[in-house]
Amino acid sequence: LANTEWDTAIETLLQLRKQDPTYRAVDIDGMLFMALRNRGMDKIAKQADLEGGLYDLALAARFGPMDNEAQGYMNWTSLYLTGASFWDLDWRQVVFYFEQIAPQLPYLTDGSGLTAIERYRLGLIGLGDTLMREGDYCTAVERYTLALSYGADSEAEQALTEATNLCSGGEEEA
Repeated sequence: LANTEWDTAIETLLQLRKQDPTYRAVDIDGMLFMALRNRGMDKIAKQADLEGGLYDLALAARFGPMDNEAQGYMNWTSLYLTGASFWDLDWRQVVFYFEQIAPQLPYLTDGSGLTAIERYRLGLIGLGDTLMREGDYCTAVERYTLALSYGADSEAEQALTEATNLCSGGEEEA
């Protein structure tokens, strides 16, 4: 535990528990809690292993109440995974989830390498495209504009120009 070698600590503690379940049970539970909590946090924050981190934090929660930081990571990570599950399927849901996460943990990422803030930006563009297909040009302007406030994107800029033109009553560009 002192060397922050969470895997080794967990393996050692579980082996000790297997050999004698009654030996310093409260102390072992406390150390397992600490090792699982910290390994879970590392998996989420440093390794982009969101599912693995959530699993470790859920196991840790069986040994005691989670602190605010760990509980926050559990909540934001769950929202991230839920939002990502709508990717390319429902841009409104993607935006709904990532607009909550991006201000809190903008650099939370999963194995894709996409941060929460980048998923939010891309979700806004996807939603803008959906709104354009639905004929809601003025709302599309809002979404594209917000997306561009998070970073330049030539395709989004073109879409914004088209949406702005259509919103103001102009004809669609050829």
